[in-house]
Amino acid sequence: MRIKAADLLFICSPRLNQLQILRMIAANPHLTQAALSAECGLSVSMVNNYMKELCEAGLIEYRRKSTKNVSYHLTSLGRAQLESMESELTGDAIARFAKTKERLLERILALCAGIPSPRVVLFGTGHLSELVFHALARSEIGVIGVCDDSRPIGSRWCGCEILNPRQLVELAPDAVIITDWGHADEIWNRLEALLPGHIRLIRLDRHSPAAGSGRVTRHPSPGSKPSIA
Repeated sequence: MRIKAADLLFICSPRLNQLQILRMIAANPHLTQAALSAECGLSVSMVNNYMKELCEAGLIEYRRKSTKNVSYHLTSLGRAQLESMESELTGDAIARFAKTKERLLERILALCAGIPSPRVVLFGTGHLSELVFHALARSEIGVIGVCDDSRPIGSRWCGCEILNPRQLVELAPDAVIITDWGHADEIWNRLEALLPGHIRLIRLDRHSPAAGSGRVTRHPSPGSKPSIA
């Protein structure tokens, strides 16, 4: 059984657990099963079962110097299997990436409904921002700038200029999309106080107001439906 609380909806499959173990053994043959357990989020007994399966399949081998000194090594078959599984995982990741872009685009288009050829600014330059940027490249929505407190004003990110948030009033985008999940609450509150009400604020980590229904007048608490002005 898993011993770490699942933080994500994605649940590791047995094949992914095997891949994790093969990766770690390839990187460090002297890892103990307890260390593998901690890294994989699996119980020690589960790791032991996986190790037996991998050994029986000829993918790893044990080298014992003493009762307390055991190292684990990939066989040539194990190295080939690791490479094959890494390629398989990359293919899965590409498919998930494409699907996530589609879903993000659908959501943003719905929240920008009624605005012809929307001009938007992204607030954030992390992984979510990259997903959103590439998703919007396939639409009529134009990214005209980016804000990020951790980057110098005037520098470039994905071909867009990093703006001072105070420039947004003069730039007057149709919407600002908050793509920094780690600071979404802080950014929401700053922009709500700074920007005029006709500029839509969109956040992707939780519920945003329906398109065309105005500005949320207060920050919505998790699971609650925000009031609309």
